[in-house]
Amino acid sequence: MQLWTFILSMMPVGELRFSIPFGIISGLHWSEAFIYSFIGNSVIALILISLIFYLKIENIQNFLNNIPFIGIVFKKWHKKSIKKSQTIQRWGYFGLTLFVGLPLPVTGAWTAVMIVSLLNLKPFKSFLYISLGLIISGTIVTIISQNFSNFIEYLFINKEDIRNFINSISKI
Repeated sequence: MQLWTFILSMMPVGELRFSIPFGIISGLHWSEAFIYSFIGNSVIALILISLIFYLKIENIQNFLNNIPFIGIVFKKWHKKSIKKSQTIQRWGYFGLTLFVGLPLPVTGAWTAVMIVSLLNLKPFKSFLYISLGLIISGTIVTIISQNFSNFIEYLFINKEDIRNFINSISKI
């Protein structure tokens, strides 16, 4: 389950907001779920920042726009990032940390990386502030997930059945 938690944290939609609950429900200790999710989400943020810094966002945008479905998704993501970057620009790097630290939809590392490119922020410094935001967000999600998991189990769901189901799909 460590590998699945790590991989899920790298995905653009859920990031660690999805991988931490997944890891906890799958049977990982909350600290393991947090660590694997944080590392995976940080690694993808570093890769994306490096790619955008070296390949330039315009070149990536032109390439992705030529791919039918991905081009449409990228354009929407880019437009949302432009709107969010205007707010973050006032706060600078601290705003980047707060943005990533709020575990809400579209406030993760992927969008933060796009904002970094739009605001022409320094790559390594941005990565550090994004990572700090991931620690904050990961902590919030871990606390909620750990308590919610215990609450659901208390109410009506057998945690062992959920683990068996997740283990059966991970063998595919």
